Amino acid sequence: MEVIAFRHVHNVAFEKSDLFFICMLKPLSSTITVDDLEIDAAKWMPLVEFVEQPLIQEDSMFKKIVDIFIARLGKRYCGLSTHQVVSKFDGKITSLYYNVFDNDDSNCVGK
Repeated sequence: MEVIAFRHVHNVAFEKSDLFFICMLKPLSSTITVDDLEIDAAKWMPLVEFVEQPLIQEDSMFKKIVDIFIARLGKRYCGLSTHQVVSKFDGKITSLYYNVFDNDDSNCVGK
């Protein structure tokens, strides 16, 4: 999993703050199991078909998310990497996400 972006906004649903994380995931298989109690249908779709949906085309945030995702696929955007660190406050390992450009990183060829 890779966090490639996130958004924060105050006073949204129920007048609360909202964090929206955009992650790049790799499927373990191409099989989709639909839970009929939760969702009516699910399918894999080509990126072009996804991008052409009215919801994506009419929302500037979703359009930007797609731009970031496409840039990441083309290795033109490094995204946020997970780094395991230990906090002095509780001594536990935690994940800290930040962007690092390393010339030896084959996943990112430049900014």
